[in-house]
Amino acid sequence: MNNGNMESLVLLSAPDDDDQPEGDRKPLPPKAANTKQLDPIKHLEQWRIICIDFHRFRSKCPDKCKALIRQGVPEFLRGSVWQKLALSRELLQKYPKDIYEQMRKTKPAPCEGDIVRDINRTFPKHVLYRDKQGLGQQQLMNVLRAYSVFNPEVGYCQGMGFICGMLLMYMGENDAFLMLISLLENYKMAGLFMMNLPLLNKYFFQLQRLLGMHMPLLYNHLAQQGVEPTMYASQWFMTVCIYNFPFSTVVRVWDIFLAEGVKIIFRIALALLKLNQEVLLNESFEQILQTLKQAPSRQDSDSLIQVALSIKLKNKTLKDIESEWLAQTM
Repeated sequence: MNNGNMESLVLLSAPDDDDQPEGDRKPLPPKAANTKQLDPIKHLEQWRIICIDFHRFRSKCPDKCKALIRQGVPEFLRGSVWQKLALSRELLQKYPKDIYEQMRKTKPAPCEGDIVRDINRTFPKHVLYRDKQGLGQQQLMNVLRAYSVFNPEVGYCQGMGFICGMLLMYMGENDAFLMLISLLENYKMAGLFMMNLPLLNKYFFQLQRLLGMHMPLLYNHLAQQGVEPTMYASQWFMTVCIYNFPFSTVVRVWDIFLAEGVKIIFRIALALLKLNQEVLLNESFEQILQTLKQAPSRQDSDSLIQVALSIKLKNKTLKDIESEWLAQTM
């Protein structure tokens, strides 16, 4: 694939109809975010057709594809669709085809001790990872170790274990490794795990500004109580809503994240704050932190995602806030 084709696919991987003029935007089908309204047989048939030539379908019918992804990718197709959205296998045109084996066999690995220490803390109750020295833990170790060799600037950070662990539930080691590369390169997630967490700090700043725009009363109350996004939103961004969210929510968020980018994480964060706003407005510092810690695990998946997708958020807004953040940090 030449660079022009690759760039066109990258653009397809993050459709941005929120920034289209209202007159040019085709409406998404009603109830798109509510999976309870779906006919499961029809839904599977649509996905069967999509996967025959995913990128062609997406280029021809972007709104339809976007709506279907927001409804949820069928479980048995999830691993394959995620790889198509992330263009992970296309990386083999940039790197050697045996890049994973090369990295896996390289010794020593700079972060091996840290990885070993954290392995037991990654999905400890999941059948794939609960047994010490079991297949799942070994696979997790292999992929994280290989990535730390591949990208020594990032190396390893604890949040990467949850991301890698989830990927291995849907694909083999080699594909999970390529997905990690794509996430940290194409989705710019490396800044979440590098020294001083530059990307995470930007996300905190953006979330704070968005909260002020969408929920000024709650914004003022949290400010009065001394509660900032650094105190409650770290794991939401660093693990892309894996940590402390129901798994049914996690995979739905990842479907949308891989298709549309980080905007869904801001929407989920704002939705959690909105759904708990009435309670939070009557709480003090410690109560607020406790409520926000428990909020992800208490929300119904369909309801949370429906509220999140109803929140208007343009890429231009995020860009404008980013410019403000850059001006303050220079």
